[in-house]
Amino acid sequence: MNQLKVSINTIVVFTLLFCCACKKQTFRQVDDRYAHNDALPVSLERFAPLEGSEATEVMLYGDNFSSNVQDIRVTINGRQTEVLGANRKRIIIKIPQGAGTGKLALTIGGKTVNSEATFIYTLKRTVTTVAASSTAATFDFKVNAGMDIDSKGNLYLADIFNNCIRKVAPDGTVSTFAGVPGTEGNKNGAAAQALFNHPTDLVVDQNDNVYVADTWNWAIRKIATTGEVTTVLGWVVPFPQGITINNKTGTLYVVSALPAVSQGKLFEITAAGVMTERPLSAPIISGGITMDKNDNLVIVDNGRSVVYRVNTQTWNMEKLAGLEDTPGWVDGVGANARFEHPWDVAVDSKNNIYVAGCGHLFNGANIAAGASNIRMIEAGTNKVSTVAGSNSMGYKDGLGGEARFNVPTGLAIDAQDNVYILDRDNLKIRKMVSQ
Repeated sequence: MNQLKVSINTIVVFTLLFCCACKKQTFRQVDDRYAHNDALPVSLERFAPLEGSEATEVMLYGDNFSSNVQDIRVTINGRQTEVLGANRKRIIIKIPQGAGTGKLALTIGGKTVNSEATFIYTLKRTVTTVAASSTAATFDFKVNAGMDIDSKGNLYLADIFNNCIRKVAPDGTVSTFAGVPGTEGNKNGAAAQALFNHPTDLVVDQNDNVYVADTWNWAIRKIATTGEVTTVLGWVVPFPQGITINNKTGTLYVVSALPAVSQGKLFEITAAGVMTERPLSAPIISGGITMDKNDNLVIVDNGRSVVYRVNTQTWNMEKLAGLEDTPGWVDGVGANARFEHPWDVAVDSKNNIYVAGCGHLFNGANIAAGASNIRMIEAGTNKVSTVAGSNSMGYKDGLGGEARFNVPTGLAIDAQDNVYILDRDNLKIRKMVSQ
């Protein structure tokens, strides 16, 4: 019996050694000293993986390569990769930062071949904290609050329940830009003496003037670069909720937070202060609004969980992503994606759309715990993906999916396409850098 056990154990050990040896053989270089043959063609059959971010290692498969990495050049969109190793049939490279999506070009012995497949470059996104509520400026958001950024990199926040506008300098210093913290009212004049009543959103024009959706005053206010606060229109727009501007014309566009009064219309206000109500093919139930690089409006409908695009010349309305009255957190293309009552929207230089929000405006308790994340709608394809955060709330800096937010409601994007996030219930301002 003991001899049988020994025999069985011996067989098991031999089998394991054999399997391990097989596994090592599989990844052993085919020929460690192969020199490229100039008389033969170079073939590039495939590569894997097909997508990745900066520093992703990619294996190229083919024939008539070289074991001398100095003989090999692999580029993507003209950007040279680092060749880590090679032999006759395989080359391993490292993708450089900012390579972009494109075909791989392999050059050996004066011959260049291109891959049939396209390498999909996915950005590596890193989330950090740039500002927080402090004794110098104690944030009190409670519900959705928006923000924007000026040409110098200063952020402006609608600190809604403090009835004031905060400023976050590029170094993270927080100060009160306009209004008297904790005092509501409706007063123009110098920024430090002016009064607001629950401002919800704001937008910065090309000259760094700030326009405020002063919600409970039913007013649009302007804070000039001189610090003077004036009223553009008062007691006209019912509960202005989201605001944006066409910097070419100076025209403002406003979304109401009171659809029973606004009937889901948009409000267009010219630089001269003339307002026009714009009915749409689908009524808007509150939400954020911005302009894309083609001067179209992009609107997130908080009530119906859909993202729309509106042409301001024809007023045609196009659904970009989501399904009406079907909230959820699902990545996908167009109507196959799901949003959970989004709050704000911003557009980068490539016309990609970023969306934040996870709760219904009219029911503060209706917060989706599994949707405190940042989504992106890809320009041209309407493909929706989650770029930061995951399916749980929290507070954590780090790479995209590792980061955690607690009810993000405001977005702003700077000239370098860095995304700033107003992390409402964490009382912090976060920054997402894509590389």
